[in-house]
Amino acid sequence: MTRLSAIAVVAIVWGGVCRAEEAWTTVVTGPVTVKNRSLPGTPIKEVWAEGEIDAPLVDVQDALMNVPRLKSFMPYMKDARIIGERPEDQSVFIYTLIDLPIVGKRDYVTQLWQPQSVKPDGTGTFEAKWVARPTHTPERAGVIRLKTNDGMWLATARENGKTWLVHKFAVDPGGWVPAFAANLGNEKGVTDTYKNVEREAQKRMRERLAATVAQTKPGEPSGAAPGSP
Repeated sequence: MTRLSAIAVVAIVWGGVCRAEEAWTTVVTGPVTVKNRSLPGTPIKEVWAEGEIDAPLVDVQDALMNVPRLKSFMPYMKDARIIGERPEDQSVFIYTLIDLPIVGKRDYVTQLWQPQSVKPDGTGTFEAKWVARPTHTPERAGVIRLKTNDGMWLATARENGKTWLVHKFAVDPGGWVPAFAANLGNEKGVTDTYKNVEREAQKRMRERLAATVAQTKPGEPSGAAPGSP
């Protein structure tokens, strides 16, 4: 076999491997579809979810990007706060602490970017992505630091004030939790996450509309400029 032929064979085999790694398996169907696939080099599976949120895009973005309020609606989350900023690439570092039943306390530090934001008129695309930065802050005694926690949100507006939300992530809870249990928890927890995001986005929508009404003077049509006829 010539060197060129050998390279061609390797390319074909490698291409087949890559395609196999990219194949998603559907594990949950319904209002939210959940798929997973193997994450090369680890026993953890990458998760892909997509479904409709009954709330406007701008409020979904607000719900997911208001870091201090995440702990008010995300299950088992005890702390969530921005601990640093990097102006050169407009990213922020976030510390999160969760306390899971039986499993116990876990924390993680992520670096978050928002490549796309909703336009002032409520259209466009919302995108956020993050990667784990486990060494960014010292570990805490009695709390297991997550080493793998990478993911993204991608949302677009739909008709009737609804939003199509895509969520992709890979999380390893660490400690003694078996990989199969971690993968099962990741898959089953997605539907609840979508429900919580929807409820919070609806709450943000009500707050936003109430604030708009409060800013409108009695007898003055919404959006009318002060002093206009």
